[in-house]
Amino acid sequence: MKKWMRLDVIQYLCVTFGVMFCYLTGRILKLDHNPSLIQLEMMILLFVTGLFLLKKRKDGRLQEETLWNIMILMGFLMRIGYMLYTGCTVRRHDLWELDKNSGGHAAYILTLIEEGHLPSSNQLQFYQQPLFYVLGAAASGCINGILGCRESYYLVDAAKTVSCAASCITLLLGKKILTISGVKGKEGRIPLLLFAFLPVFYLTGGRVNPDALAGMFMTAAFFYTIRWYHETNWKNTCILAVLFGCAMMTKISCGVIALFTAFLFLLKLVQEIKAHRGTSLMMKYIVFGGISLPLGLWYSIRNYRLFGQSLSYVPRISTSSSLYTGSCSLVQRMIGIDVANLFLSPYTNVYEDYNAPVYFLKSSLFGEFLYQIPGWIPVLLLLFAFSCSVACLAAWIWQIRKNRNDQAGNWAAGISILYYASILWFYFQYPFGCSMDFRYMIFLPIPLGVLLGKYVKDKNGIRQWVYLSVCGLSVCSCLMYCLV
Repeated sequence: MKKWMRLDVIQYLCVTFGVMFCYLTGRILKLDHNPSLIQLEMMILLFVTGLFLLKKRKDGRLQEETLWNIMILMGFLMRIGYMLYTGCTVRRHDLWELDKNSGGHAAYILTLIEEGHLPSSNQLQFYQQPLFYVLGAAASGCINGILGCRESYYLVDAAKTVSCAASCITLLLGKKILTISGVKGKEGRIPLLLFAFLPVFYLTGGRVNPDALAGMFMTAAFFYTIRWYHETNWKNTCILAVLFGCAMMTKISCGVIALFTAFLFLLKLVQEIKAHRGTSLMMKYIVFGGISLPLGLWYSIRNYRLFGQSLSYVPRISTSSSLYTGSCSLVQRMIGIDVANLFLSPYTNVYEDYNAPVYFLKSSLFGEFLYQIPGWIPVLLLLFAFSCSVACLAAWIWQIRKNRNDQAGNWAAGISILYYASILWFYFQYPFGCSMDFRYMIFLPIPLGVLLGKYVKDKNGIRQWVYLSVCGLSVCSCLMYCLV
């Protein structure tokens, strides 16, 4: 365990510093002024990697572990490449002006860098939990300190390296979750391809906001909850507590994963009480709470004392806004599938769309933006993604009906429906177009991927269809985001 834990930490640090090094190199070479060159390099590297895979396979020397690692490497390439050619003001959310008085994500980071303290109000984006902004300001300070740059744009732009590193680490954690859940071999290729090439991971990994970091911590909390259940020692207890504290210090909504963890805590407690070992476990729970709660809630307590801000506070949008969808019924918004809208356009329309399932699907591929690209590419990408989503739904139903003896599958099914329900509840509370963006739910593909891997292993007859759908999604995803 100590050896693996040490290797994990080294791996995550290497990824983080590798992303920062790529960004620093890009700035030195002024590649940010030539995005087409970055995209060309991405295509060349993807092509060379593909040729390498074909040669290994032809020679009969392509091992499954090698294939998995190359898929991860290609996922890194897409994330880092997208981050490098996408400036912080492109396809942004709530960044606003690059000024510390604007109240957006940019202002939060600039306040930390230029004034050295947290925002003195909770207005606009200043209500947000601070961890992403602190890490972003630290990364930006290091990078721009090396470059001797104090320009506001670059002080903000460099913070996206935190998002990119978080997205890459989420991919590594996705592989670990597949392994610990018993999804291995050929069946594991399908979910791993989904983790590597679902565009939402590039989009969030190239932005200056907390979404990618929140997704990483939720994925890590899910993985270490499972690891803790199998090895209930002090080390895993403390690691899990720190992860939950950091997750909630990134976004309070990350706390929904705690419901799953609480269930396993209770399940383990019942087992330990029956074995007359309950006292030792209760001490671990007390320490867990003593670490995670202060770490995760101190900023909320600060804002409550200073501004009267509630724990679940989110700024309200006026119901007179063109974003408002509350005039549509709950069935139209959350349960039914707007088939006409699905085929009307591959892109979302934040001011007119209201149907959550269709919006979730489209925004996982394109966010809330339009792209100047040949129309057949996004259409094919949407069709392949729709096929994959049908497979994920079938996998979830199969798990509940036919595979209930699989403990890891049950956990994946449980946390996926819990998390999906929390997103629908958020949309119910805040009925606005922007509430449906898949960037709020980038953890969801992880447990669904586990179910998909188990499903195709059992259902040999449809494995080829699912594999072709995921491969099609991967190819179209790379093609699109090497050309936009």
